[in-house]
Amino acid sequence: MASLSRKITASNQIPFVTQWAQQVISKALEGGPVQITLGRVSKSRDQEARYHAMIHDIHQQCFRGYSAEGVKAVLVNQFSIERAEQGEPLAHPGEKVWDWKTKEPVYVRPSTKKFRKKEASDFIEFLYSVGSEFNVQWSEKALAVYDELMEARVE
Repeated sequence: MASLSRKITASNQIPFVTQWAQQVISKALEGGPVQITLGRVSKSRDQEARYHAMIHDIHQQCFRGYSAEGVKAVLVNQFSIERAEQGEPLAHPGEKVWDWKTKEPVYVRPSTKKFRKKEASDFIEFLYSVGSEFNVQWSEKALAVYDELMEARVE
């Protein structure tokens, strides 16, 4: 069975969603047991595309000697540290794990896939700030991304 989800934004939607859930669950149960999960809205694919465009510009103009994945790891790490210092740690922070063979810590960076919507939005602002520090000339794609973000915050 395919995964289904429905976003609810107001309490007046509950009766409709309850009816929808009842129908979907009844149908799904015909195929066997089902699992129901309730969660918060996570970041959108648009946000993902936005910050990847910005990371690409930062990588290409400032840190070409490193891999794009390496630059992304550093940026995510710096963002995570900044959030923690501001008293707003990421919901899914990175962790240090002890490697018993090499006898040194290994850092597992926070995953951008697990960013919540606000974290992704704040990450885009963070990237803009980093890019400004390094005088990055944003590509049209990255500029459109940042303009959309600012317009959304004004609404």
